[in-house]
Amino acid sequence: MKQETKMIILLLFLPPMLGELLSGSLPPIPFFTGGIIFLVLLYGCGTVLIREAKARWNLHWSVIFLAVAYGILEEGTMVQSFFNVGHVDLGVLSGYGMYLGVQWPWSIALTVYHATVSTLIPIVIVEYLYPEYKSVPLLKKRGTVACLAGFVFIIVFFLAVSLKELPAYQGYHFNVLLNIVTLAVVGLLIWLAYTYRESRIMTKTRVLSPFMFGFIGFWFMPLNLFPPNILAGMQVSGVITIFLQVIWVFLILIFVFYQICNINTTKRHLVSFVFGCILFLIVLTPLQEFGAAQNPDPTVGMTFVGVISLILLIIWRRKVLKSEQKSD
Repeated sequence: MKQETKMIILLLFLPPMLGELLSGSLPPIPFFTGGIIFLVLLYGCGTVLIREAKARWNLHWSVIFLAVAYGILEEGTMVQSFFNVGHVDLGVLSGYGMYLGVQWPWSIALTVYHATVSTLIPIVIVEYLYPEYKSVPLLKKRGTVACLAGFVFIIVFFLAVSLKELPAYQGYHFNVLLNIVTLAVVGLLIWLAYTYRESRIMTKTRVLSPFMFGFIGFWFMPLNLFPPNILAGMQVSGVITIFLQVIWVFLILIFVFYQICNINTTKRHLVSFVFGCILFLIVLTPLQEFGAAQNPDPTVGMTFVGVISLILLIIWRRKVLKSEQKSD
C-alpha cells in the first residue's frame, strides 16, 4: 500500500475516532454499528479536504481558518446547535449567552474543539508519521471531487432530516438569515486561508519546555469545555462568560504564535502538546464507563477505547521522536 493511501485512510478514520469515539460523544456500540460511516464522510472528508488545501496552497498558520470553518459548518450549519436551544447536548448551556439568535458560549467552545481535536490534531499526527509527505497533495482531481461531494452530501442530508424532525420534537424552526450569515462567515474564513497562503510567522521568544507543552495540552480541553458549563450552572451572566472565552481564545492564539510558531520549537515540543491533548480524553474514558448505569447511552467499552488509544499514542510518540533522532 502506498504511503499516500495510508495517510488518506488515517485522515478519514482518525478524526471521528478522536472527535466522537474517544471523547465519548458516540460510544463504541453506536460508533461501530453504523455511526462510523456517517462520521467518516463528515469528519474524515472534511479533514482530508483541509489537509489537501494545506498542501496545495502551502498553508502554515492560516490553516487555522479552515479548521474553524469546519467547526462552524458542522455545529452551525449541519447540526444547528449554535441556534437550537433544544439541542440534546447543550444541557445547562441551552439558551445561555444567547444573543442575535446564537448561543455564544456553546458555539465558541465547540468551534475550538472541532478546530483542534477533529481536524488540526489528526493532521499533525498523520503528517508526523509520514514527514516526507508533509507538503505533498494526497488526492488527484477525481479524489478531491469525490471527497468534497461526500462532505457536502452528508451535511445536506443530515440537515434535511433534522429540519423535518426538529420542529416536532424540539420546537426548533430553521432561521434562514442566521444560516446565510453562517455560510458567509465560512466563505470568509476560506478566503482568508487562501489570502494568507505561504504566510509564515516565526517568532524568536523564549520557548517553554516540552513538558510544559504537554502540560498545557492536557489542560487545553478542560479549560475550553468546562468553564462555560460551570459558569452557566452558577447563573453567571452570559456576557461575562463570553468575555472570558474571548480572552481564552486570545491566549490560545498567543500560544500558537509565540510558542508553536517559534523558530526554536522542535518536533518534541509539538508531540508533547498533542500527547497532552489526547491524554486528557483518555483519562476521562473510565469515568464515562463507570457512569453507564445512570447514562442511557451504551458507554460500555469506553475504558477499552482509552487503553487502546493510550497504547497507540505511546507508539506514535516513540516512532515520531525516533525518526527525529535519526534525521538529526
